[in-house]
Amino acid sequence: MINKIIDILIFIQSIPFRMKCKSVGKSVRISFNYSIFGCHLENVIIEDKVNIGSNAWIQTLPINKNIKPEIIIGCNTNIGRNVTISAAKRINIGENSLISYGVSIMDHNHAFENINISPLYQGIDEPEDILIGDDCFIGAQSFILKGVTLGKHCVVGANSVVTKSFSPYSVIAGVPAKLIRTLKNV
Repeated sequence: MINKIIDILIFIQSIPFRMKCKSVGKSVRISFNYSIFGCHLENVIIEDKVNIGSNAWIQTLPINKNIKPEIIIGCNTNIGRNVTISAAKRINIGENSLISYGVSIMDHNHAFENINISPLYQGIDEPEDILIGDDCFIGAQSFILKGVTLGKHCVVGANSVVTKSFSPYSVIAGVPAKLIRTLKNV
């Protein structure tokens, strides 16, 4: 009975988030303390059976009138607490993936090249798509940076910074992330 009441409360508090998104599938659970104020969610698609942990920050940044940034989160994906997903172009997270707590996935960086202007006022640089394949596991406190594609069933070790793409079944870790090994059928 208590669990049912908690589920109802979680659903009710998530209604503003759901209303701002382009679409939210069935059996999606969005935990408490997410941020919607100032966040553009109109091109966010969350498919069925996705769990989003507390204090998540999901946003699109419409910096160019010709580009409608989007975020797609595939079915059965689990996103941990304190995760940031920010797209100025496109982030696509596959099905059955696990994004651990404290992970940041951003398809852009802050601009800083002009030494006559503080980075605070330079905006962001040119965004590049991020694609995270099905069945991936992104370890805690990792960063996935712009232009990265992770193939099916990639595993990213905790505290890694992923700056380049990796093939399916890769196990990667480090700063910057490097291939540790390739998973094989058992």
